[in-house]
Amino acid sequence: MKEQVLYVYMDDSGVIHSNESCCVYGGIAFLSEDAKWKFTEKYQEYIQKIKCHYCKYNVNKCKRKCPEIKDTNIRYQHKKKILKYLENEFCFAVIIDNQKVNSEIMKKKNARGRFRDYTERILLKRILTYFIKEKLLNPNEPVKLVLRIDEQINILHLERDFLEDIQKEFTKGMANLKHFMYFPPILHSDLNIDLRYVDSKSDYGVQASDIIAGETRKFYKKNQLDKLEFLKLKIFLP
Repeated sequence: MKEQVLYVYMDDSGVIHSNESCCVYGGIAFLSEDAKWKFTEKYQEYIQKIKCHYCKYNVNKCKRKCPEIKDTNIRYQHKKKILKYLENEFCFAVIIDNQKVNSEIMKKKNARGRFRDYTERILLKRILTYFIKEKLLNPNEPVKLVLRIDEQINILHLERDFLEDIQKEFTKGMANLKHFMYFPPILHSDLNIDLRYVDSKSDYGVQASDIIAGETRKFYKKNQLDKLEFLKLKIFLP
């Protein structure tokens, strides 16, 4: 059987901490390498076109590396164009209301890291479930999950446990003994996970994810999420 490939890019905006009202993990997913490259080429071409607007040096003599264009520094007229590109793609976000997270979790750094891993696992499961329901992925055939996540998110990740939990829950199911619940598997064949934490400066998928996460957080804080037309999947936690 031919292996199906799902590409998922992810970045964050805000952190899981009691000092902040909310945290968002957002990104973009592709069901084929061709779709991924088509978006990347279009995104890269536009970034190359506007990058000199963000350089403080003499453009004609500049030999320095270009600054990264992020949600925090991009100008409205340029962001508007990128958001238009995103409307044609599968963009997602999980929004965490920090005020509703268990106070015991908020007190400990490792506990916040585990909650973050749980959040990302739920997000990935919902993305796969969406594509399965839309009959764009066959759960009975092998799946390769290619994950590219901004390297800053790796500070607290317990990578081995994170991957093992995804593998177990997605292909074998997972029981929650505390609440007497069982979550059945969503995949019934092999799952191959290719996870890398990357520098967003060198990855346009993660750069786009930065804008998705940043915009989602801004609009959530203004109670205007319905205005974000590019989001195909929204999840609210806890």
